[in-house]
Amino acid sequence: MTNGLRSLPLAPPPVHRETIGSYLNRLADANHLTIGYLSSLIGPSRQHRRVDNRVGYWTPEGLSRLAVLTGRSPSTLIRAMPPLGLIGDPVRRLPSSATEDVIEPRRRPACCLCMARRHIRGLVVRSTLHHEGVCHRHHRWLLGDEQHDLTRLPEVLQANFRHQRIVRRGARPSTALAYIDARDRLTRWFNSESSRESLRQRWNRRLDVLGEDPFGDPLRPSEARIELATYPEAVVLTGLFSAPYWRDHPQLPAEAAHRLGIAPQQLLSTATLVRAGPPRP
Repeated sequence: MTNGLRSLPLAPPPVHRETIGSYLNRLADANHLTIGYLSSLIGPSRQHRRVDNRVGYWTPEGLSRLAVLTGRSPSTLIRAMPPLGLIGDPVRRLPSSATEDVIEPRRRPACCLCMARRHIRGLVVRSTLHHEGVCHRHHRWLLGDEQHDLTRLPEVLQANFRHQRIVRRGARPSTALAYIDARDRLTRWFNSESSRESLRQRWNRRLDVLGEDPFGDPLRPSEARIELATYPEAVVLTGLFSAPYWRDHPQLPAEAAHRLGIAPQQLLSTATLVRAGPPRP
């Protein structure tokens, strides 16, 4: 029931694919409410984290109450935050397989410059697909907590355009799994004992452009920084791994070396790149 419930004085619009927790926290902040009190107006009181996108505890009445509080229709809220459309559907709201769980969009801050341009203050967390890791308007990296300026790393910007083309030509979830596989293999290679490969020089140069990590180990880059540094090569391998012709092809390692611009023996001697491992989300 929504009897007696009125719209909040301030109801900023949700950002496209913003997480539910992010929007509820922004709504609470705008009206100087605690997140616990706001959630009690919607249904059972919870301390929503900004990355929270779960709807297992929501009811259709809760969605109706949020619509009243924001002055927006349920369909408008669902378009902005698609998980809300799974409320009341216990089958669809659960991951259908381990694969779906792995390729679930990553929850990362939206481009802070884009948000400022739209006069949105405060942290906005979005569900970001792997190929949406770059803001091309502001040349920013979005797959980590540090939104690095990519102006001096044009190869990362170009790699993202290529990544988007791969996704448009391919099919979900194969392209997403191919990127996760490529990223994780290159991360293992980066962390291996090998140190003379030409790829290592490329990666170190990109890390130097990023500058010192004020919160990290100066001798061991964070996984987020490694992902950025190896991203162009990860996209090259994504195109290879997602191509049906090359899947399980005996010449795949040699083709990978060719596309990466390294000698085949460098690739073949690196087991971390030719041996698959369990992907991480």
